[in-house]
Amino acid sequence: MNRVILEICTFNATDVAIAVAAGADRIELCASYVEGGITPSHASITEAFKIINAENIVVMVRPRGGDFIYDNYEFAVMKQDILHCKAIGVKQIIFGIITIDGKLDAIRNKELVDLAAPMQCTLQRAFDLTDNPFEALDTAIACGFKRVLTSGQQASVVNGKELIKELIAHAKNRITILPGAGVTSSNAKAIIEFTGCTEIHTSAKMKAPVKQLNSFTFRKDIYDFSHLTCVNNDEVAALKKITAGI
Repeated sequence: MNRVILEICTFNATDVAIAVAAGADRIELCASYVEGGITPSHASITEAFKIINAENIVVMVRPRGGDFIYDNYEFAVMKQDILHCKAIGVKQIIFGIITIDGKLDAIRNKELVDLAAPMQCTLQRAFDLTDNPFEALDTAIACGFKRVLTSGQQASVVNGKELIKELIAHAKNRITILPGAGVTSSNAKAIIEFTGCTEIHTSAKMKAPVKQLNSFTFRKDIYDFSHLTCVNNDEVAALKKITAGI
């Protein structure tokens, strides 16, 4: 198996440090795991720059969780975030906008790709909510996206691997297909070999340990931290061995 680029989704600078130390080739930087990833703070971005080269960080531009259909105010926020990312030295961003009828929004996505230049743009999993993935892929190419993050329009790449393989064939090297969602060290090799992908994406997460202050434990009746996650360095290291072809 040839070497495959390993991208780890992270939600704070600590995650970035863990992932990089364990062997991640590239980082996707977001905020708010519970919302599926939204735009991180610019302080988080600049801290990440201290850990990994800017060329290997992909910054999420997403004004909120939920659907990928944005009103004019949210679209304006996305444009401002893109300009700010460009100003502080970001090299790659990830975003995606669809229309109410399930199409990739060619006009707005193209406007953001053009605004972002020379930053490279990845289309996020908004792609997985489109009604015709091959039409959406052609639209993404026409908009100027360099990469598409997709689960193959399923909850997990394990179930979407057939479509991912077809998308890679349809792309004909015009755009990179990045499988993500449900990738683990137990299935990554099979997914790579079946689809023929050259890059793979995962959060490699685990439940975050509950911190204690001496004998005091945070009260769950006030704050419940059970949803918190962090990067699992052992999982990243195991994935690195697979993607490195070891």
